[in-house]
Amino acid sequence: MDTEDKDIRWRTIATDLRAAILDGRYPPGAALPSEPELVRRYGVSRPTVRKAIDTLVTDGLAYVMRGRGSFVRPLPQRSVILIGDKQRPDIAAPGNHPHIRAYGWDLGLQDSDTLKRTEHPPFGDERTTADRATAALLSVRPGTPVIRRHSHWTLENGSHIEINSWTKADLVAGWEDQKRYHQFRKRPAFFYQTLQREHGRMRWITVTSARIAYEDERAPLGLDYAEALLIIHRAMVDEQARTVEVTEVKAPANRFEIAHAAETGHDEQELYTPGQSAEEGVVLIV
Repeated sequence: MDTEDKDIRWRTIATDLRAAILDGRYPPGAALPSEPELVRRYGVSRPTVRKAIDTLVTDGLAYVMRGRGSFVRPLPQRSVILIGDKQRPDIAAPGNHPHIRAYGWDLGLQDSDTLKRTEHPPFGDERTTADRATAALLSVRPGTPVIRRHSHWTLENGSHIEINSWTKADLVAGWEDQKRYHQFRKRPAFFYQTLQREHGRMRWITVTSARIAYEDERAPLGLDYAEALLIIHRAMVDEQARTVEVTEVKAPANRFEIAHAAETGHDEQELYTPGQSAEEGVVLIV
């Protein structure tokens, strides 16, 4: 058998197994046929079979347990990120972090102080300069002073959401003032209220996309190699069409799906409470 035929064979095996998984012949958690069985069935070598299985693993459809075989990856519980048309909560604000909203500032802050010593702190902020990616989002030059606020959510089902917010530093009045700084952190709406008071009425532009996660994104979000990432960019734009603030949301595509409030009929005003959101499967409103 020449090289071209072998290439066709592993693709055929992968295609057959993929179809069987997707149509339910092998349900989540079920064992796939063993290597010896696939060798006999298709008349190929073990390396050819392994290449087919590796393809399914890369696709996120299967996983391999050494000494036990290959199995269909269980379907994770999926949650909803709702794109709103009424609420525009400042989800990067510490006051909107799930720990703070669920337990109040004092209790939530006790938990967060412990978590801040971990690799992925629940929230924080810094005055920094725009790199090329941030500069493109804000329509400024690289090196422009910006305020970056970030938040890391760990939900009850173990899934993760990463949130970043960028604003030109000179647009935020009083950031260096300690009293106002604590208000920016503790009052969930204060940061946006300050921007709107200083710079007038705002409109919102929301763009969603997906791609394979980069290496430095996989660990914080609990992603395996070659898993997909959902990305939401929501820009706050003033009446002169200048970008004032950009919020970025990153979430694993296998655990979250995006819905639009205007299309689902959800009343986001009612959903924006922990209890009501949980009943509808909504974990975040953007």
